[in-house]
Amino acid sequence: MKCKIAKIFLLLAFIPSISYANGGGPLLLFVSGSAFLFGQVWILSVETAILKWVSGLEVKTSFKYVFFANLLSTITVGLGFPLLIAVISAITMELPLPYGNYASIIGTWIYNDAPYLEYIVYFLFVWLLTTFILTIYCEKWFYRWYWKKTGFDAGFSLNKFVWGAHAVSYSGLVLIGLVMWHDISGM
Repeated sequence: MKCKIAKIFLLLAFIPSISYANGGGPLLLFVSGSAFLFGQVWILSVETAILKWVSGLEVKTSFKYVFFANLLSTITVGLGFPLLIAVISAITMELPLPYGNYASIIGTWIYNDAPYLEYIVYFLFVWLLTTFILTIYCEKWFYRWYWKKTGFDAGFSLNKFVWGAHAVSYSGLVLIGLVMWHDISGM
């Protein structure tokens, strides 16, 4: 048995690789993933505090509502939507020129010799604004559904709460991003 494994390993080791490793990827997915990893504590803290303030609920209950709303929006919009765009644009990048190049910009793909790199940041901002708005509507839907299911009667405007909470939490994310950019770029 050990001899068979060694032969297979040697056979695979001497077959030249035909894959190309470029080290690139979709910038939108990177930014969304970074916001999830580095900003989740901030987002949950701020939105919990605002929900507690407007509703009068206990911190534990407010946190539970905010946690589940953010879990759903992160999976579907924060990571799912950028992943969907990355997959679709990766497939369409195989189209003939110049259409494949356009797909790489729309999907915010950054890689060695990527075409039109100067425009990728603009598409990134368009997609970030889109995910911001989709996140708001996703969380509003969740709150309506969950509060109806649990019998919670919100004595405040759900629309104002969600928009206000996101305005504060995303402003904090922008500040975190600017500080990180400042540290990375050495400005």
